[in-house]
Amino acid sequence: MEKTLTGLFTDYIEKINPDKKIFFTKEDVQYIPYTSSELVRDIYSVIKFFQSIGLKENDSVAIISENRTEWVAVDFACMFMKLVSIPVYTSLAVSQIEYILKNSDAKVCFVSNTLLLEKVVSVQSRLTDLKKIIIFNNVFNKVDFTKFSSEFITSFKDLIIDHELSHSELIEKLKEFSGQINPSDLVTIIYTSGTTGIPKGVMLSHRNIHSNVLSCQKVLTINDKDVFLSFLPYSHAYERTTGYYLAFFCGAVIYYAQNIDTIARQLPETQPTIVITVPRLLDKIYNKLMKSGDDMDDGFKKKIFLWAIEFAKQPDINKKSVKWKIADKLVYKKIREKTGSRIRFFASGGGALNKTVGMFFDNIGIMILEGYGMTEASPVISVNHPDKNKYGTVGKPVEGVSVKLSHENEILISGELVMEGYYKDEASTKDMIRDNWLHTGDVGEIDPDGYVRITDRKKSLIKTSGGKYVAPTQIEDLLSRLPYIENVMVIGNERMYVTAVLVPEKNELQSFAKKNNVPFDSYTGLISNKQLYKLISKDIDALQKDLASHESVRKFVLLEEPFSIDSGELTPTMKVKRKFVEEKFKDKIESMYLKI
Repeated sequence: MEKTLTGLFTDYIEKINPDKKIFFTKEDVQYIPYTSSELVRDIYSVIKFFQSIGLKENDSVAIISENRTEWVAVDFACMFMKLVSIPVYTSLAVSQIEYILKNSDAKVCFVSNTLLLEKVVSVQSRLTDLKKIIIFNNVFNKVDFTKFSSEFITSFKDLIIDHELSHSELIEKLKEFSGQINPSDLVTIIYTSGTTGIPKGVMLSHRNIHSNVLSCQKVLTINDKDVFLSFLPYSHAYERTTGYYLAFFCGAVIYYAQNIDTIARQLPETQPTIVITVPRLLDKIYNKLMKSGDDMDDGFKKKIFLWAIEFAKQPDINKKSVKWKIADKLVYKKIREKTGSRIRFFASGGGALNKTVGMFFDNIGIMILEGYGMTEASPVISVNHPDKNKYGTVGKPVEGVSVKLSHENEILISGELVMEGYYKDEASTKDMIRDNWLHTGDVGEIDPDGYVRITDRKKSLIKTSGGKYVAPTQIEDLLSRLPYIENVMVIGNERMYVTAVLVPEKNELQSFAKKNNVPFDSYTGLISNKQLYKLISKDIDALQKDLASHESVRKFVLLEEPFSIDSGELTPTMKVKRKFVEEKFKDKIESMYLKI
């Protein structure tokens, strides 16, 4: 069989029962199933729609939506038609959406709701290649669409038709399409931030993703008994490959989380065996557990809980010991019940996992498998094996991936998983892939057992614990526009969100305070004034209105003393020494992350 995702699809879908429930979507209090036959029907319907509007091979189709069954149907329809899907984060600002739709030459754009529809329509006049917008939600009877061209906007439900062909006949039609597809054909272009903050389109082929799916399958051994709870967006390469393609082709069932805030409720409802996650979720659970004792009444239960939590922080716990068994029976088992009690493992990627957090979960009986990857690598480069898990590392390279270190200890990789290149950006492609090795921009080491450990980032980009890249320079330049700010340093690497350390220009800040009737007796008092903080927050929000949510500064601290060369914060060329500042003002920085 050719190394194509469409080949994997038809091979799998032909073997299973047409009534098999593959995906589940929560509506009100019920989980609505989506079957194999419904998926095949919808894929073929979308293919017929693409044919009716004259789309040709390699045309681009954008999808701006949260995870849902329609996303899957459109994605596979694109593959069978040799169209290139362009996933777009729903959280992006209008200007960023416009850039991606323009740069990718998108002919059709699928959106999930009216808010996203409004965003696309607002820039429609500048999108000369765009032929159609399709909306997933059935809202045409609830929203006034008179200002939109009815010919330009279509409801997804109007594309779906009841075909005269049987389920098996439809599969044969899909197999005919699949027979025309080559492993080198593009599946998708995924836009990821560059060092300047301008997104780059990562071109991934069938061969790229197919090889990654098969390599992951050999490590994680997923089967039709597994249940996934999916909350990371499909626009995230990590979720798309592992939480969608890998899960689907291995026969697992996928439940969709409504959002990250509903996961705590949906874990016991869906009882997943596997959750693809980023450290942010694990950080939130960990921090909540650390604070949950505060809400308990003083007494025996509280003492036992606090003892068990402290015990789980210790390294090298013996799970056969009497202490652990007591702690497990009285505390750890109850914590696991909140995850549905069936978790085989959380697979953590897209950002660095705190070793302490990983070890803690392992000690209470929840395995965390940390991996490493990047969009340009389809994306999984390495991952820990369930039987040989080593916390503090990102595991061994998956099969078919070669990893070596440059003389600067930069991690270089090669294999079928390496992207075809950046779309319309040959210079960046040549810079990224040299002598057939992908230069990751990550600095690391490989231990004697072959496990990879990431030690630093060579690039200037920040990578949040949610797996999003953020270009700090553009944000710092933006905030520096405020007349009362002298220096800015953005924080966020391996953090749940972006914050900033601000050094005010003393006289300007005092003038700003007086102008806005902010009372103060001293400059020290002014720096800590809550009214001033709110005014500055308002100014910052106005400046960053065009930034994506993951790029936006959520909190900041004001420093009383200016940065200087003598005190060590600045280099002789007046550049901020990031590591020095982070260490010197460690307590102030940590204070911005104490409350989740």
